[in-house]
Amino acid sequence: MALYTGALSLSKDPHPEFRILLLSAGESLDELHGELIKASIDDVNIPYTALSYTWGDPSNPGSIVLNAGHRLPITRNLEAALRQLRSTTGPLHIWVDAICICQSNSEEKSFQVGMMRSIYLSASQTWVWLGPSSSDSDNAMDIVQEFHNRDLSSDELRLVGRGVWDGIGNLMRRTYWTRVWVIQEVLSSRRVYVWCGCRQVDFECFVKLEEIRRDFAFRHIPTQPFATLLSNWSLNLQIVRGGRAPLFEWMADTHKFEFTLPRDRIYALLGLSSEDSRRAIVPDYSSRTSDTLLAVQATAHYLMQQKRLLPLQSGFYKKADGLNLPSWVSDWSTSQAGYVPLVFESAYNACGQYTTSTPRFLPPVDHPSSCLENTSLILKGVIEGEIQTAIPMPEVPLYNGTDTDADLESRRLRREVTRSTCRTWKELDDRESDNNQPGVRNMRYEAFWRTVIADRLLDGTGPPGPEYGRYFQDWQAAIDSDGATNFRNAAVSHCAGRSFIRSRDGRLGLAPKSTRVGDIVCLFHGGDVPFILRPFDSGRYGFVGEAYIHGVMQGEHAGKLGGANLRDFEIL
Repeated sequence: MALYTGALSLSKDPHPEFRILLLSAGESLDELHGELIKASIDDVNIPYTALSYTWGDPSNPGSIVLNAGHRLPITRNLEAALRQLRSTTGPLHIWVDAICICQSNSEEKSFQVGMMRSIYLSASQTWVWLGPSSSDSDNAMDIVQEFHNRDLSSDELRLVGRGVWDGIGNLMRRTYWTRVWVIQEVLSSRRVYVWCGCRQVDFECFVKLEEIRRDFAFRHIPTQPFATLLSNWSLNLQIVRGGRAPLFEWMADTHKFEFTLPRDRIYALLGLSSEDSRRAIVPDYSSRTSDTLLAVQATAHYLMQQKRLLPLQSGFYKKADGLNLPSWVSDWSTSQAGYVPLVFESAYNACGQYTTSTPRFLPPVDHPSSCLENTSLILKGVIEGEIQTAIPMPEVPLYNGTDTDADLESRRLRREVTRSTCRTWKELDDRESDNNQPGVRNMRYEAFWRTVIADRLLDGTGPPGPEYGRYFQDWQAAIDSDGATNFRNAAVSHCAGRSFIRSRDGRLGLAPKSTRVGDIVCLFHGGDVPFILRPFDSGRYGFVGEAYIHGVMQGEHAGKLGGANLRDFEIL
């Protein structure tokens, strides 16, 4: 586009440049006008505001007139934001991605996306735009401000009317809280203010609101993806400023957020990630890098960086058909909601002393950028067993809407389906096992109840004490107790998206729902948990996913990883 050429062309080296919009003053109904100027990210001498917003529906666009005559189409949501936020007396220096980046130039878009963390960090402030005001939003914003200013007691909160809670709930239903790009924008910023229509509050007001929602008002305020970040806001800020978190950890923690392009799932979080991740993966919106290749490179990067197999424990519950990914590559473009990986810190140690993985690839690669779309993964390990029985937990879709009653009913149904299915699993195991001897029967019973919770409680602590065998009975008998509730919560979480399995040598376990009879259980160097592979006639394997296998999770069989049966597995 001619607007972005000539004097407004951006330089990458030696001092990367970006554009700032000088938004002209005007009244709310006046046409939008502005001028684009350039600045160096290494030496920003113009105080500016960064805008964090959602683009909205691109059909029926509005417009802004730039640099004396260039009319640029913009979405109606952005048009409404700029009309509200501009000054009536003088120009506003503001950075807006849809205007300051030439969206039709894939090369410029790629390197500007790589600078976004620096752009938000260099801004004097960031304004979050939730959208235009509605009939109840002004009052809701005022109440959110009041909640932050006053430390209200539970009794005072109970006096808040239903209409007020509904208005606050509608604020939290705004699309802004669901988009993956806004995570980096807010966490990278120095100071953040939230706008809805003409009302403005400090972002910390919404951090306080999440505390109230979690402790008191969870029935009134819907849980949006952003709630998890708000509940640990101070810690998340420390992590970002310390640059410590690998890319895959951010991706695992934000799997419920929405995005437009599959690659945005990765690029939107790069700025929050460790320097190693930012060096290994460079944003590229050209046709040179497909979404499939990017996913291969990202998974290979984490395997090479960590020397452990944690990335093979996430992103496999569901995969998009169109990407045609190698079986060992995580798919982060598809929501993994409903599946909780067995990745709690130090929860398991199936590999024993063999904690380091040295993954190899075919064709050989020395850097993630050398990967191809069909690159194979080679791991060192041993076969632990073969699957004889696999019975999946019926899927109960998670409710993703904002109706609190519908959400509660979905959770109730999920709990009941889990309880009845676990009863069916237990009956099957009783039929297939030799439980005539009391000692054997007691050992088998303990193996079963520990298996259906993966020997861990909901928060990852464990192994739980023997009293949980009684709590399992209470749960099955619908006896209400704190212990039964704890067992139920752990079972619902760990059984979702999984199958109950028995190996040919009688071991019990939980494995991905897609596990089949004839699949094999393997232990690998660097693997905290066992994994399920699918043998192919070619002698190579398909990757199915992580597994809990009772009796091998704490290194009981890890000695095999140093024995004569250690071999390479090529995974396609």
